[in-house]
Amino acid sequence: MNKFWTWVFLAAAGALVLLFFSNDFGLIDIQKTAIVAAIGIDASAEAEGEWSVTAQIAVPDANAEKASNVSIPSAKTVGAGIAEVNRKTGWYPTLVHCRLILLGDEAAEKDVFEALGYFLRSEFVEDSCLIAVCDGRAQDLLGASSPVGELTATAIAKVLSSEAQKTGLVCVTNLRDFAKGYYSRAQSGYLPYLSRLPEAEGSGGQGGQSGQSAEQGAKGGGAGGSADVFDASRTMLFYKGVRAAVLEPAETLAYNLAETSTDFAFGEVRAEEDGEEATFGLKMKITKKARALTLEGGVPVCSFRIRANAQIADASAAATLGEVARKAIVPEKVLRAAEEEFKARLASVLQKCAESGCDLFGLKQALARAYPKEYPAYEATLLADTRAAYDIRFSTLH
Repeated sequence: MNKFWTWVFLAAAGALVLLFFSNDFGLIDIQKTAIVAAIGIDASAEAEGEWSVTAQIAVPDANAEKASNVSIPSAKTVGAGIAEVNRKTGWYPTLVHCRLILLGDEAAEKDVFEALGYFLRSEFVEDSCLIAVCDGRAQDLLGASSPVGELTATAIAKVLSSEAQKTGLVCVTNLRDFAKGYYSRAQSGYLPYLSRLPEAEGSGGQGGQSGQSAEQGAKGGGAGGSADVFDASRTMLFYKGVRAAVLEPAETLAYNLAETSTDFAFGEVRAEEDGEEATFGLKMKITKKARALTLEGGVPVCSFRIRANAQIADASAAATLGEVARKAIVPEKVLRAAEEEFKARLASVLQKCAESGCDLFGLKQALARAYPKEYPAYEATLLADTRAAYDIRFSTLH
């Protein structure tokens, strides 16, 4: 009896070993699996109303992670484009590891949720996936040469990280938050507007892959030449899913300081020094911020109350040794100039919101909650009619 069970055990073990080496467990061969790190979506150049889909794929390798860009020039839907990646390459693309969705600027000329709906429905794509719009075509930007390994998506994700958000220089957005704004009463939202810095234009590297077909892209290509540098200090505003306006870097910083979570932010202020205008680089820490919408004499008023500490990080004018040592003590004239600069930039943001219809500060929702009976009478012209009131005070850090 013991011999019988011994033979049964040996036979079972042999069968398991045979199945393992013949890959009959039903598992997908890792060499045929495409790990999609990023998806780029552009308006198709071949057929009006269709999409061009680019997948940046990390292919497992014995020595290092290699990247390939696979582009489908035209598909009726984003889902169809991703399915086409599988058909043309023989890979099995999975979006479980997709951490970036990049939209080309032409794609933002119509409701981008016609494309993003696929990701909202997918049970594999995390709603924390980063999303951005780029200057030019997403296919080209994903083909840029990355300064961090071979994955351009990794370099872009670092530019859009939570650490970048804390500096106030970038408005980071994920799929969940962008969708919440779109489906809210405001029907508004924002995305970081990504571009390659001018000095990086024309550099080599993966850029050679950007124009490849699906079959050519699947073969990959070596990176070479200088690495590209990415910038996301501009912010694109959206209304009803369509591009509405663009905030410049100083406006992006003002919005972040007033509205989002920031740590130490850096900004430049101009003030007079010895009879000449000088530029001071300030390191700023927001200690308190509050915003409220009220009706005063029938006029909607949006009030900002902001308190911040600052210290001088740099200056264009030469300083004495004592002034350098006392960097934490900011002169009153510089503090007051910082307040006025902040107000001007914040006013510019509000003006762009009023002109574009983008309810960036959620004023409609605030009014509906505080004044539900009056809301219908103000809804249509709320952004244009709202007056801003500023209570902004900068203090020296110590």
